[in-house]
Amino acid sequence: GTIVRRHRIPLPPPHEDQFYTIDHFNISIEVILYARRYKIIDCDQFTKNFLRKMGVRLNPPTSRPDDPYTKERQKVLDSMKPLRPYERIDTLKQFLEHNGHVLRFFCVWDDPESMFHDPRELVLHYYLSDDTIDIKEIVPVNSGRDAVPLFLRRDKLPKYAPTGLYQPGTITSRTVLNVFGKSVGDRGRYILDNRKTGAVHQEFYRDSDLKIGAVINVWGRKVILCDCDEFTKEYYRTKYGI
Repeated sequence: GTIVRRHRIPLPPPHEDQFYTIDHFNISIEVILYARRYKIIDCDQFTKNFLRKMGVRLNPPTSRPDDPYTKERQKVLDSMKPLRPYERIDTLKQFLEHNGHVLRFFCVWDDPESMFHDPRELVLHYYLSDDTIDIKEIVPVNSGRDAVPLFLRRDKLPKYAPTGLYQPGTITSRTVLNVFGKSVGDRGRYILDNRKTGAVHQEFYRDSDLKIGAVINVWGRKVILCDCDEFTKEYYRTKYGI
């Protein structure tokens, strides 16, 4: 909170009949306010410009002294770091920077199994917070098709590998190195492998793979990206210069 409220502060004895003015302040000096000694280590740019216009020669700024509590606290945190390998999964930064930012593409899928081979209009949403994709189908009125909530539920969309798609459960986000205990829920412990030794790696569609005119493989269905909204266009202009 406020240590000293706004008012005229008298100088320390034996000049207590006088008050502090702008001439008493500079960088790297000490001031005494009501028997408390404060050291000025730096000031903002506006104050520097003001003092220079007043003809004051500013001293170079000094470094902030170390806080004993912060140093001791850091020693405690360093001693608590585990020595065994563990998996580092940090997605908080991406979530905080892009929470609520969604790229929207307007797509077309030519269904080869359709009776009249009419194109299916789709809307693809790419969520920048976690790199997931969902697709909704635009069903025209009186088209005879059933309106489903989602054409593709929100998840990471894998790229179609030459050997085919992996079965569910083949790829996991965590690799267990060792397990201690009887079972999960009976206070069992496990160690995760941060290097993912022997793990199966699979590529997923990223924002760099999506552009107007591109063809993506949605679980065996070739979907053409035809257009996007203004936010998506501005995003690609700013990040990729497209």
